[in-house]
Amino acid sequence: MHHDDSWTHAHDIALVFLALAYSTDQHLSDGEVDRISDALKRWKPSATESDVHEIVLEAASVFFESDADKEIQHSVTSLRDALKIEQRRQVLEDSMRIAEADGVLLNAEQNLLSVLASVWGIKATKDRLMEETTARTESDPAWSVMHDLALIYIIMGHSTDGHLSENEIKVMIERLGQWEPDLDEKQLRDILRSALQYYGQGPSSQDIQDSIEAIKEALPRSQRLIIIDDLVTIARADGEVGEGEKDVVERLSSAWHIDVRIAW
Repeated sequence: MHHDDSWTHAHDIALVFLALAYSTDQHLSDGEVDRISDALKRWKPSATESDVHEIVLEAASVFFESDADKEIQHSVTSLRDALKIEQRRQVLEDSMRIAEADGVLLNAEQNLLSVLASVWGIKATKDRLMEETTARTESDPAWSVMHDLALIYIIMGHSTDGHLSENEIKVMIERLGQWEPDLDEKQLRDILRSALQYYGQGPSSQDIQDSIEAIKEALPRSQRLIIIDDLVTIARADGEVGEGEKDVVERLSSAWHIDVRIAW
C-alpha cells in the first residue's frame, strides 16, 4: 500500500486520473499525461511543472506495480474522507474530461465514474456530466456491477429449486432498483434478462468468482453488507430457505470479509 509519508491526496487524485486514462485502451499517451498534469495543477497550485510530473510518475509506478484495483479503491475512499463535496465534484469533472478526451466514453470508464459518484455521494453531478458530454458513449448493455449483482441474485434464487418464481424476480427487481434509483423497471428487467441469459450459458466458477470480486472492488463494506441482506430477502421470498442458499450467503460473506450471523 502507498502509505509512506510522501504520498499525498494529489497522488490519490493522480491515481484516479491514471485509471481512467489507462484502463480503457491499456495505453497512456503523452497527451493524456499532459492532461492529467494540467488537472493536477489545480490541486497543487504551488507545485512546479516538474513537481506535478513527479506526482504523476509516482502514482503511475503504484498503478503499474501493485494491485491497482485495491490501490484505486483506497484512494477513492481516502478522497471521500478528505475532500469537501465541492472538491469531490471538481475531481469528478476533471475525471470526466480525461475520460472523454478521446471522444469516446467506454463502458469501463463509465463504470469507474459511476463508482466515484456513488462512493463520493455525488450521483447527480455524474448524471449531469453524462447528459452534457459530447463524447460518444458506448451504450451496448455492457456488463456492469449491476449485472454482477443481478447474477449473484439469480444464483441465489435459483440455487434452491432450479426455478425462479415471479415473486423472486419481483424482489430482485426491487432490490436492484434500490442500487440504481434512476433506472426504470424496464431497464432493471433488461439488466436481469442479460444476467439470466449469461447464467443460462452456464458460467464457470471462475466467471462467478470474477463477479464476486468485481462487487467487492466496486462497493465499500457497508454496501456489501446490504447485498447480503438482499440475498437473505431473496432466499426467503419463496418461503423455503435451502442449504444451497445458506451456502451462497456463507461463501459471499467470507469472500467479502463480512462476519454475519444469520438466524435462518
